[in-house]
Amino acid sequence: SPFCSVSSCMKVELGKQWYQRRVRGKFVSAVFGEGFISDEQMDLHAITKNEVKGNTPVLLCCVTGYDASGRVEDMATDQKQALSNIAIGSAEGFSLADKAINAAAKSGKWVMLKNVHLAPGWLVQLEKKLHALKTHPNFRLFLTLEITPKIPVNLLRAGRILVFEPPDGIKANLLRTFNSIAGGRVNRAPNERARMYFLLAWFHAIVQERLRYTPLGWSKKYEFNESDLKCACDTIDRWVDDTAQGRDNLPPNKIPWGALCTLMSQSIYGGRIDNNFDQLLMNDFVKRIFQAGTFESDFQLVEKIDESGNSLVIPDGLRREDFLRWMHKLPDTQTPAWLGLPNNADQVILQTKATTFIQKLLKMQAVTDDEDLAYQDTSASRKTSVIGSAARPTWMKNLEANVKQWLGIIPQEDIPVLKRTVENIKDPLYRFFEREVTIGRNLLKTVLTDLRDIEQVCELKKKQTNYIRSLLSDLQKGIVPKSWLRYTVPSGVTINPWVIDFSERIRQILRIVEAAQKGATALKELTVWLGGLFSQEAYVTATRQTVAQVKGYSLEELKLQVSIHDSPVDLDSNSFGISGLKLMGARHEGGKLKVTEDIMSDLVYTKISWIRICDVKEVGKKITLPVYLNNMRTILVETLDFPTDEDKFYQRGVAILCTSLS
Repeated sequence: SPFCSVSSCMKVELGKQWYQRRVRGKFVSAVFGEGFISDEQMDLHAITKNEVKGNTPVLLCCVTGYDASGRVEDMATDQKQALSNIAIGSAEGFSLADKAINAAAKSGKWVMLKNVHLAPGWLVQLEKKLHALKTHPNFRLFLTLEITPKIPVNLLRAGRILVFEPPDGIKANLLRTFNSIAGGRVNRAPNERARMYFLLAWFHAIVQERLRYTPLGWSKKYEFNESDLKCACDTIDRWVDDTAQGRDNLPPNKIPWGALCTLMSQSIYGGRIDNNFDQLLMNDFVKRIFQAGTFESDFQLVEKIDESGNSLVIPDGLRREDFLRWMHKLPDTQTPAWLGLPNNADQVILQTKATTFIQKLLKMQAVTDDEDLAYQDTSASRKTSVIGSAARPTWMKNLEANVKQWLGIIPQEDIPVLKRTVENIKDPLYRFFEREVTIGRNLLKTVLTDLRDIEQVCELKKKQTNYIRSLLSDLQKGIVPKSWLRYTVPSGVTINPWVIDFSERIRQILRIVEAAQKGATALKELTVWLGGLFSQEAYVTATRQTVAQVKGYSLEELKLQVSIHDSPVDLDSNSFGISGLKLMGARHEGGKLKVTEDIMSDLVYTKISWIRICDVKEVGKKITLPVYLNNMRTILVETLDFPTDEDKFYQRGVAILCTSLS
């Protein structure tokens, strides 16, 4: 069956990803030698000086989010070489680049053109220019670009290509960081400087490796790169030198940890962060790593690195060589627990990749059907009428079956319009639900009309229009038509899960209409599936306005309280019931949240209440968790406070989702 085929494909993709991560290191070592992966940093100066000529451009190819320009700038500073930096992407940049290249080619200076992948057409002219250009022996041209197939082939053949990407794994990241910093700089007095650099290298590795687990590690892919590392090194040197004042030793408690933590979390690394909960995570890592306790010999970098409960203790050393020996002894692969994530984080990421793989597979299958249709003999169709012809392509028959299935899932009832009265129009909750019903009613009408038209077209009972052709093109590829996307869904969601999700939303709309007809009390006591609303934030705001209006309070006086239950409970005038929330990375037990290895658990019934701030009784420890719209974690709906006795919720990416649609 199709479902078995899809399941098999997902198992193949999951197996492939798991296999790649386990054996690629051994494969590379077998082909290129044992030391290939862990070799020291590439000597860019030696390559530039001895292996490249003046008319040979050096192409610094980087993955998205990685910037190699800092290496060239550092090299130019060390060699006291004049370097011209020009950003490509505008007409002004092109003219400046031409002038800089012409001048530097005569004088022997260096030129670096940044982000040249933004102008692939101009690169064709650049390649021809370099081919005919007479250059000074010391002239060098550096081009930074993202890896893309749009770069002219002739330029790639004419240049020296260097590929830069973040190292894979904590061990490789640590080694690259330490190998990129001169030994004399690390071993300078005071003796505590080397350990400070190790702490920075560990922190940099954690920050970068968590990017691989986005949106679980970070909510988005921030561009943490070597520029941040370089700035952090300079910061440590400045504060350590000012505090030590030439002494050979510096007591750990005299190091200005507060200043370093603030600069790291708010400026150097934290300056890239625009999500409050990512900032809390950054603060948590900074405070744990940059502290006086790290100079104790038993300080644990990672509390539990495996199922046996073994911990990773900080190395005991004072010199760069001591830390390098410790790094080389680390295993080549690490579990997500090294990053503070649950060990099943790999499974979450692999499931996402497998889903993406299936989506691409379905689109490829649709394209193949289109190509088969193009090569079919059309002579028979020319002899018969378009309307009523029995000759139909396979994709049309399949689409017809899918349309009939979708029509069987989506409710067919007419959604009545909510009637306004002098009384109910004053109710914020009623006004909100009125907007929800209107949106759902209009969208349902559009979807049903489109599906019925497509059904008739597939049955050859109706001619195609341009609009219907666009619908046919999208639906046979599994894409949700743009005219149906009137509320936020995860990017890349396919048509089948969207139809199921939309059907559930319409059923909730019907329940809302039924409750509204009974009166304001029934509407307020209705248990709402928060993820099934078209505007979740507006619902939370409406509940707050309702309580403020009934009680006569100002909005600023009210604070949101939450409690979790296994079944619906009685609601007072301050409370509302919510269902369908998903808790990732934790579970609710005994009235408190606890960290768990479970990927996701259901919050059966959530009671939210708006209480006056002066009446709130704070008892025990609480954790504030984000409520995101879906697993993409791009839209923050609300924040909720939960009682707990544990920590590390932010490190493990614990969050609440309104819907599991993906």
